Amino acid sequence: MALFRDDSGKTEKPTAERLQKARNRGQTGISREFTMAASLIVAVLAIEWFGGSLIDALEKTMRQGLNVDFRSHFRNSDGSIDPLREIHLLVSTVAPPFILLVSIFVAATALAGYSQIGFRFAREALGIKFTKLNPVANIGQIFQPNSLVKALFSLVKLAALGGVLYFVLQTEWETLAAMHQNESFPANVAYVAHLALRVFFWVALIVLLMAIGDVFWNRYRHTKSLMMSKQEVDDERKRNEGDPMIKSRLKSARLALMKQRMMEAVPKADVVITNPTHVSVALHYERTKHAAPRVVAKGQNELALRIRELAREHGVPLMEDPPLARALFRAVDVGREIPERFFKAVAAVLGHVYRMKGEVA
Repeated sequence: MALFRDDSGKTEKPTAERLQKARNRGQTGISREFTMAASLIVAVLAIEWFGGSLIDALEKTMRQGLNVDFRSHFRNSDGSIDPLREIHLLVSTVAPPFILLVSIFVAATALAGYSQIGFRFAREALGIKFTKLNPVANIGQIFQPNSLVKALFSLVKLAALGGVLYFVLQTEWETLAAMHQNESFPANVAYVAHLALRVFFWVALIVLLMAIGDVFWNRYRHTKSLMMSKQEVDDERKRNEGDPMIKSRLKSARLALMKQRMMEAVPKADVVITNPTHVSVALHYERTKHAAPRVVAKGQNELALRIRELAREHGVPLMEDPPLARALFRAVDVGREIPERFFKAVAAVLGHVYRMKGEVA
């Protein structure tokens, strides 16, 4: 349908970051119809099961209030009625069943919401948005697909309410018409209350069944409203991971700086262990500063060649040991001391170098 067609070019599903931002703003796609219907059903059942306790408590309080002997307990020494004692009686008698009913209703509402989106606290949603109060700014939303669906849903609810009322009145009409013949006022009130609960229960049940469809509609609409274009996805990725071109330039700059530092360290090296042509690893060892020799430069191919050239220019000994050169190149980063497993092999190389220089190893 043209009404639901998306011509915005937003074809990509919302990313986790976009969904999280929407949750922070209070946009969750929750179905209030489902929450309302589920809460109403639980409220009706709670009143059916526990409402009698509340009515009994109210009746007891009223009877005690009208009893002269009982009211004498609330008189002060001067014979006046103490209102605080009466209020305490009312609260202590009526509060427990009333609090129970309210607690059940609140718990049902919270559970209905939790079943859809889990626990979400949207701090941004607590702020006042005056644009929602502007009828001119929001008049265009009246003809949006969501508004039309909500209007249709409201019509169906009205039809359901009318249908249930018609069915109940049709089946109970004779009893209702004969109520004036019943002299028991409490019995008439109880019957009407029970009838009203039946109406509310069946209406809530029908609305709940329809609200299941509203749950899926809200999820679809929520996801649709957060859809992204390919450009938006790319922009978000660049913000989080960095522009690939900039990252490439930074990487090149870091490599160039590392290469420059290695070239500056080669003249101070004690030895350069080679492959002999493809790998070069320069080592430096100061007994007073380091626990083990350090790799001050390493490289392959052209960089290995440049390390050897610098070593020759500054008189740094070159030692050919292909297995050791390859192992050191793979295992040790520039600036790190060699692991213990290389001590014996490197000590033999340095000992040979020191003997060549006439030093004592």
